[in-house]
Amino acid sequence: MHANDPRPWRETVSFRLRYVWRLAIPLWIFRDAGKGSREQRIANYRYNRAQRKVLPFYVWKWIGIALCMMQLMRLLSEHMAATAQESAGYLCAALACMSAGIGFAFSCIVITVLFASYLYLSCVKR
Repeated sequence: MHANDPRPWRETVSFRLRYVWRLAIPLWIFRDAGKGSREQRIANYRYNRAQRKVLPFYVWKWIGIALCMMQLMRLLSEHMAATAQESAGYLCAALACMSAGIGFAFSCIVITVLFASYLYLSCVKR
């Protein structure tokens, strides 16, 4: 951030977090097909069907994230096996391994939701 930047740092951090969120989750592309009149819901559903082509890209992105988390868990568990249980390195590796496991589980859930959404938008016609 430059000294003459008029934006406060909170706004900059908020903007960057929103950008990262949009890179990770495609929800910002879709419209809510559960609200509005019947015609609005049908139009929003058709719009969502037209936008479903981005979902496989996000599924593959999350598969890559899941594979990285699984590899990180493997490396950390090997490090834990080589480190004495009483050392501080073991505790740090155990916490990092648990965090990678949680990240892996979260990415599997996101993959499932995105894939199910793609199948739903591809197979159910209104």
